[in-house]
Amino acid sequence: MSQKPRKLQRVSKACDFCNRRSIKCGRSADPLGRCQNCADFDVPCTFDRPAKRRGVKAGTRASMRETPLVETPAPENVLPVPPTGRMSNSSVSRSYSESAHRPSLTGDPWSTFNVGGVATEVYDDDSALRNSWNAFAIASDRQIRNLVQVYFEIVYPIFPLFHKQSFIERVNNQEHLRNPGLFASTMAVCALVSGRARDGALFTNRWHREELAEPPSEAFYAAAKDSIPRDLAAARGINYMRACAILAIASIQNGQIKNMQKFSGMYHTLTSMEGLHDEKLWPKNLSPIEIEERRRLFWSIYTLDIYSTIVWGGVIRYREAHSLVRYPSEVDDELITLHGYGMPPVSPDSGDVTVVSRQPVAWLRGWNFTTDLYRILEYVVDGNRRRFSSANGTSQVWSLFTPASMSEPAVMERVLSMYAALPSQFKETPPTTGDMAKDLFGFQSANIQATLQLLRMVLLSAEELGVDRKCDVAGELLSVFSNVPVEYLKAISSPLLHHLGGIGYILGSVMEGSLSEASYQRVRTLLLEMADLLGRLETGLQRAAGASQRLRSQVDRIDGYMRTSRLVNLTLQHPHPQHNAIPIDNKREMPFPPTTYIPPSGPVPAVGPPTGMGGQMMQFQLPPELLSDWPWPMDGAHSDGFLPLAFE
Repeated sequence: MSQKPRKLQRVSKACDFCNRRSIKCGRSADPLGRCQNCADFDVPCTFDRPAKRRGVKAGTRASMRETPLVETPAPENVLPVPPTGRMSNSSVSRSYSESAHRPSLTGDPWSTFNVGGVATEVYDDDSALRNSWNAFAIASDRQIRNLVQVYFEIVYPIFPLFHKQSFIERVNNQEHLRNPGLFASTMAVCALVSGRARDGALFTNRWHREELAEPPSEAFYAAAKDSIPRDLAAARGINYMRACAILAIASIQNGQIKNMQKFSGMYHTLTSMEGLHDEKLWPKNLSPIEIEERRRLFWSIYTLDIYSTIVWGGVIRYREAHSLVRYPSEVDDELITLHGYGMPPVSPDSGDVTVVSRQPVAWLRGWNFTTDLYRILEYVVDGNRRRFSSANGTSQVWSLFTPASMSEPAVMERVLSMYAALPSQFKETPPTTGDMAKDLFGFQSANIQATLQLLRMVLLSAEELGVDRKCDVAGELLSVFSNVPVEYLKAISSPLLHHLGGIGYILGSVMEGSLSEASYQRVRTLLLEMADLLGRLETGLQRAAGASQRLRSQVDRIDGYMRTSRLVNLTLQHPHPQHNAIPIDNKREMPFPPTTYIPPSGPVPAVGPPTGMGGQMMQFQLPPELLSDWPWPMDGAHSDGFLPLAFE
């Protein structure tokens, strides 16, 4: 009797690596017997996770047997080993800091992985996830090192959250593979830098966008996000604070504003628990490097907090009056060590000049001045908000303690006197050179100019300005940005769009008001200048893609409306003669504007001279439908934010 053929069955389960990523686990010709994905990533191919039976589980979780936990002492900041066996529901939710850890005894990053039957700890789903991302980081080691180098070129000048020499050394030594907090902040750095590089922020010949494209920014973003403990009480130390802060900045880069608010909130939660706002609450054994990094982190995200409040609304989390943190020392990173601060070389100039006066100016002098501007912005935002505080039905009490707000000219006079006292390096913006010792000053100059214009726009938003004054201001703002080398503007990247959004806000308020032919022509010129500036930026910046063309199309539509209005006025002022009249085809009586023009639904207002001898142009108002897709908000009614983009 012939034997019954064996029924073919599908593979029961994927390997641990493929299972964590929900990807197909396929065979390969790897001599080590690994699947194709594990061979591609050069990681062990294991099946150490516990098997789970299909269908409804019999009984309750409490009736399940648990594998006993073998406790082993572990140093802090060491990545855990993915354990085997089962654990209860309460154990699964246990944070990584409470789980057993296995240090790397050999220094080999792979030694922290469970390579089959060695680990005695119970299985922790979070540990497996972290180790999967650890494998991803090992496979992407070269790219991570490159992105860290690029960070110090295009992000560090504005957000100097790391001490350069020590951070690069730690990444080169793969310390981030053994330190969970450092891993999270390193992955966040890679996510931000990769996104900026994708959007055209590179300005030197050392790097090319295509070389930094893989793995994509989203992969590093997910790695950083998954590396932050779900229980924030377990996220101890500066690295987790730094990771949340950088993820908030990366979210702005990607236009994910809700995620920006989420990670900003996580950052402020951690800083409250760690006492970052008061140096007296910091650990007593911090090195000079750690002290400076904490100061830079605090004031960097203070400025980001003020900026996000202006742009998207919300509340200011930390007030300068509540903060007891010094400014970062105005010393370059190479002069800051674990043991103290060095002195920069003194210039060899002779004469009676003192040694102190001959010390070179540090770029952090300009960075600290930008922080001064944001501290001023905090009070300007408060003043603007108080104008609307009566709408919530509460009585006004702030007037008992606060003097009358100052006008825009008075504030700007004081600010410009502070600006005039800066060294000349921060008042000039030369083209980029590729020499970061020089370009750091150019970045500070560009950032100072952008922040000065932001301050001016917020001040002006609280005042009633005429059309001519608004056009003057918008023209001056455009002139400032147009004179800054485009490489700096691209490196500042997505946040700059919201500075330009302030100009769009001003011009939008002009467009929705009463216009004359002369005022429209002036606004039209400014809009085209703004489209040119956006065109210079959008070559790589994804979120600005098409913005300049949309603005030009908007101008074309309004031009079409204006041409139609002039023809109507001419027809009304010069009616056709009754005698010897030439028949006119009604279909050709009024030429249609370009195809981009959408005719307004309301009556066409009179545009043009009221009489044949009138020198003054009549006032008119554009119909709302012509401005319905204006890229920026037309008034302050949209939210308590000032500069959000309509196309986010």
